[in-house]
Amino acid sequence: MIESVNRMGSIFLSYRREDTEGQAGRLYDDLVAVFGSDSVFMDVAAIQPGRDFRKSIDQSLSSCGVFLSLIGKKWLTAQDTSGQRRIDDPTDFVRIETVAALKRDIPVIPVLVQGAPALKPDQLPDDLRELAYRNAVELTHPRWDSDVQLLIKSLRPHVSGPSQPPGSEVIRPVKKANRAKSLALTAVALLVVVGLAIYLWPGKKVAGPPAKESTETIAASKAVDSLVSEPVKRSPKKAVSPGLNAAPKAARFKNFSLAATQEPLAGNSKRYTFTLSLKAPSEMIDDIARVHYDLVYDPNPLSLDGGAAPAFSAVYEGWGCYETVVVTAYFKSSGSQPVKKTFNMCTALN
Repeated sequence: MIESVNRMGSIFLSYRREDTEGQAGRLYDDLVAVFGSDSVFMDVAAIQPGRDFRKSIDQSLSSCGVFLSLIGKKWLTAQDTSGQRRIDDPTDFVRIETVAALKRDIPVIPVLVQGAPALKPDQLPDDLRELAYRNAVELTHPRWDSDVQLLIKSLRPHVSGPSQPPGSEVIRPVKKANRAKSLALTAVALLVVVGLAIYLWPGKKVAGPPAKESTETIAASKAVDSLVSEPVKRSPKKAVSPGLNAAPKAARFKNFSLAATQEPLAGNSKRYTFTLSLKAPSEMIDDIARVHYDLVYDPNPLSLDGGAAPAFSAVYEGWGCYETVVVTAYFKSSGSQPVKKTFNMCTALN
């Protein structure tokens, strides 16, 4: 829902959904962690019915201290249903809000992501050409955290409201893996202390070396050996060639794949409900005990357990898809090892 930002000096984050939705959500979370949710405005899609979207955008920009134009590889080339570039459409949201920001005396910063090149004046409509002359910043995936910190440093003079002291880092939640590792180390240390205490407890008897065997015992042992000196003849075993059922189930189960769907949220069309599920041959489904999904995307990884067979589905809400999803299938038989396969969720959605 669009509403006027009450706090002067806010950040307006502009982006095109089919171009940079994932990066926009990630940058929004980083900026909110530093400046607070009241100082970062992002969503212009949920305008109330009957309202003039031009006035709604202008109202949101009225208290804007800095305008960030998030530009990816499809920002210029995105097309509508008629095949026309959306940036050439005077009613395009991104164009309207960017032109309105350029008319105000505020910093308008092109933020380049996905390796997108800097804009050129001849690529833009007349009322947008000034954007090509604004100094741009680049956010790269390998250096995302350090790039965002440089951007935050440049935003501080233009943004008012709650924020961290200058030079401080964005506070991120501790990852589950680190917590698990700390607990494991603590448990090992506790076991070592308990073991030493038991070993050094007063009055504990320490067993010495075993007593030497007596002459009678040795003689009796030799007599028994002489009785069984005759080798026992055994019938040779027949060699059995391993069949399909003899192979470990995990080794045989290699041909599953990932399926993914997305549905816009009712109250926010820029966020989605994503559903992950497993696609496997019907004869393999009965072999699977459970499925786990690890969605790899630092600093916001997800770890999800799949539901019941046959789909083993897992659901989450977010801004976009994950390029790296590790699917682990666990099997019912006791001797089987789990199988892990890595998929691109964004490709699975297409």
